[in-house]
Amino acid sequence: MKDFSFSLRNWMRYFGSPLFGIILYIVAFFLVSDESFDEYYVRFGGWAYLYDIVIAIAWSAINLEISFMVSDALDKVLPWTAKPFWRFFTQSGIQLCLTIVVVFGCLLSYVYVFQLEQWHEHEVSLIFIPTAILASLISLLVMGVNVGAFFFQRWQASQVETEQLKQANLENQIQILTQQLDPHFLFNNFNTLSSLIEENPKSANYFLSKMSDVYRYVLSNRDQKVVTLKEELEMIEAYTHLLKERFGEHLQLAVDIPSPQHRLFLPVLALQNLVENAVKHNIINGQHPLLITIRANEDSLIVENTFQPKRHVENSSKVGLKNIQDRYKLMSKKSIEVEKTSQLFRVTLPLLDL
Repeated sequence: MKDFSFSLRNWMRYFGSPLFGIILYIVAFFLVSDESFDEYYVRFGGWAYLYDIVIAIAWSAINLEISFMVSDALDKVLPWTAKPFWRFFTQSGIQLCLTIVVVFGCLLSYVYVFQLEQWHEHEVSLIFIPTAILASLISLLVMGVNVGAFFFQRWQASQVETEQLKQANLENQIQILTQQLDPHFLFNNFNTLSSLIEENPKSANYFLSKMSDVYRYVLSNRDQKVVTLKEELEMIEAYTHLLKERFGEHLQLAVDIPSPQHRLFLPVLALQNLVENAVKHNIINGQHPLLITIRANEDSLIVENTFQPKRHVENSSKVGLKNIQDRYKLMSKKSIEVEKTSQLFRVTLPLLDL
């Protein structure tokens, strides 16, 4: 059985085999005890008992190796996964036949070692039949342990494979979710940059630098699940500068994060998603300026904005908050909290201490 654990096979060889042999000897001794054998034990004394034990352990070892060899041979021509019913009866039949042959061979060894040619057919059958039956039962037990260990290992392997597939699927989902940066943001930035080039080339260069910072951050972290809050805040500073070129002073960002929280983690681009949603879904003009506040407590990041929703939102895929919630579900048992009043929209993100 190729997939059978090598260490378990060794355990059965070094410990299981002697144990089965001793059990066989003890049970067989009482099964075949008869007055006709008293002369045998009186005549040979301790050597007879010692030889019985040696033969029983030797039979057990030979039977165990037979079980392994039969299993390995049948794995090639009649694997368990193909026809388990026929495999069971085939392996059982072969092993039982070989077991009886080995038992008969062990019995013959008594005749030649102790010169017991005078044993009659009655004595031979009295020893052979119960011993063969008991040996066959033990042989089936050994085969059962062998087969049980095989299927247990296959089950373990399938569990590992299932977990690996599940992890690969989660990794793929996270990567897809992470890459959902609104493409319209890129188009708006190009339009803004085009205007700045004509009006203020110096501001255009600075805008282009911040735009590069944002997309460099996205590209460098596209394979990451989480980033530190410090990294995300640095990206938000560049991201907000791009937005302010479009909205001017009508868009304000206030950040109040204690230094100890900077080392904590959150899903990459989660903060960017919230700022983007606030800008996309709310009115921003002189009469309705938008204030976005980012603050933190011991284990949470709180992002809130003044609530002045647009009647119609263009280019909205409506996956922003779901995107963030899905990523938290994939990475931890924590979830985000969303609160909405007539004047305020607040999202609380758990900060992860990894």
